[in-house]
Amino acid sequence: MFGWFKSLGRFFKKFVVVVFGKSAAKALAKAAKEVFKSAFGKIVLAIVSELSLSNLSNSEKREKAFEAIRAAARLQGLVVKSSLINLVIELAVLRLKDTTD
Repeated sequence: MFGWFKSLGRFFKKFVVVVFGKSAAKALAKAAKEVFKSAFGKIVLAIVSELSLSNLSNSEKREKAFEAIRAAARLQGLVVKSSLINLVIELAVLRLKDTTD
């Protein structure tokens, strides 16, 4: 269902545990849950969820998610760095994966 997004989410989850340890990974997961309670976080989840169901290539999904999230941030008057957009995409993938497993 999630294809490339799901694989990337698994990699990111393992990476965080290896680099920062389990307790840091749990703290990050808790913080991610809080992020997605905000209006902006809900928009990010919706964008990533919709794209995960599309027939676009993996790179197209990634690019479209990035651009849609950047546009949504601008509409809310937010200036968000590229690294933060990439992070919320990864967190959204993990969040959606956890709800479908």
